[in-house]
Amino acid sequence: MKTAIVSLVLAASPSLGPAREAYQSGDLPRARASLEGLLQPLRLTNLQEEAEAHLLLAATLHAQEDLPRAEQEAVEGLALDPDTKLDPLVYPPDFIAFVERVNVQRRERIARRAAERRPPVLLPRSSGSAPVLVESRPASQGWYLVPFGVGHLVHGQRSKGTALAVGQGTTFAVSAVSLGVALSMRGSDGRYSAQDAPTARAFNVSYLVGAYAFAALYAYGVLDGLLASPEPLASTPGRVPEH
Repeated sequence: MKTAIVSLVLAASPSLGPAREAYQSGDLPRARASLEGLLQPLRLTNLQEEAEAHLLLAATLHAQEDLPRAEQEAVEGLALDPDTKLDPLVYPPDFIAFVERVNVQRRERIARRAAERRPPVLLPRSSGSAPVLVESRPASQGWYLVPFGVGHLVHGQRSKGTALAVGQGTTFAVSAVSLGVALSMRGSDGRYSAQDAPTARAFNVSYLVGAYAFAALYAYGVLDGLLASPEPLASTPGRVPEH
């Protein structure tokens, strides 16, 4: 397994100067008090400085044989700056080995603390609104009152709806055209000439036949839709349909 060597650059900010001097001179109580005063509450604004302070406090606690606290401070320092380097001219070999061991054995804990300290990423707000769920309801039987097979097509009866659409459309067109031609053959006095009378009579008959056929097909479509296709009952809440 790859061993990460974590280190600390000693050239830090002046705010750590007194604590660093106290540690190097062996005045561990003063170094500890100075570092804890900088970290609790936090008075350092730079992450590199905060990482150095945690590792320097870890070295102080390690020298005082407070190993649990030393490990905790080492985790905090490594979480803030995992790429720092410990200067072997400043820190003793046993503490450098201690930090390396913490980095290997507490890798998950260090990663978790690093994620907790990472600043949140603000995502842009989506302009789209949330989808609206619309309850599906059966089509109204009132559609059967619309001619040309619309009601049957709306209710999914495509074959019957198409037949009604073609039949009613054809008879309506024949009736309308026949009526138009018959009216256009009338003279200014509203009567047909002796020459046009037989043709006009045929168109009048065609008009009436088409109109009656359209009415019959329309009535059939309405009655078939309303009587042969009753409106489905609403499902009862809380009941599971039987298969």
